[in-house]
Amino acid sequence: MPKDKVLITGAAGTIAQLLIPRIQDRYDMVLTDQKEPTETHGFPYIESDIADIASLQSIFNAHSDIHTVIHLAADIRISAPWESLLPNNIIGVYNIFETARAAGCKRVIYASSINSVDGYGKGIQVNTNMPVAPANLYGASKAWGEALGRYYADFKEMAVHCLRIGWVTEHDSDMIQNKAQNDLLHMTITHRDLMKFFDACLASELNFGIWHVISDNFYKRLDISDTKEQLGYEPSDDGYVLSGKIPEPEHF
Repeated sequence: MPKDKVLITGAAGTIAQLLIPRIQDRYDMVLTDQKEPTETHGFPYIESDIADIASLQSIFNAHSDIHTVIHLAADIRISAPWESLLPNNIIGVYNIFETARAAGCKRVIYASSINSVDGYGKGIQVNTNMPVAPANLYGASKAWGEALGRYYADFKEMAVHCLRIGWVTEHDSDMIQNKAQNDLLHMTITHRDLMKFFDACLASELNFGIWHVISDNFYKRLDISDTKEQLGYEPSDDGYVLSGKIPEPEHF
């Protein structure tokens, strides 16, 4: 049977470079970014700027059978200024949803961030029923994408999954070596668990979801019960175990 075609934006980034080899046997892929990925695994790469809707339209025109977009492209800096967030995280997100809709795409998987709800006070575990609470403009831009995704799911006949992704290190060993970052372990997700999450998300037939994407950590900033029960995500790891440090509750 023919494979579903997936467009991955931000294809040169850490998450995309982990994901592409993970799903390459199950999906046909088209990759896009402003710079060419280190490894394309033989899939076509098309340079684009998501803030330029015409460049995205050209991708969908060349590949009219794209079934799913995994939207990872963004300015991911927590301290990113508005001048960068506007084109990359606001206009670019709209361009992705709208060009996907116009092309008949069935699903968008949108990389949001834990920063959309990290304004809640220390010690509060956030569940998916709580209002967004960004602590920075970056988080606010991600919350905008979640709201836009709900609109497209409810009124534009396209499935949307919004992923509130926690702390992703470049290498899992960073959790062990970088002791200064132990205060982030309650929001970490290992590479293995991140790939297991994407497996579950890509297999889902749900029309909409906001999913908390962290490992099964000893303390969890984000409640992952919805992600486990509704999406079938089964994490294997605990960032605290990998780091060898179990903090006192007041450190959460």
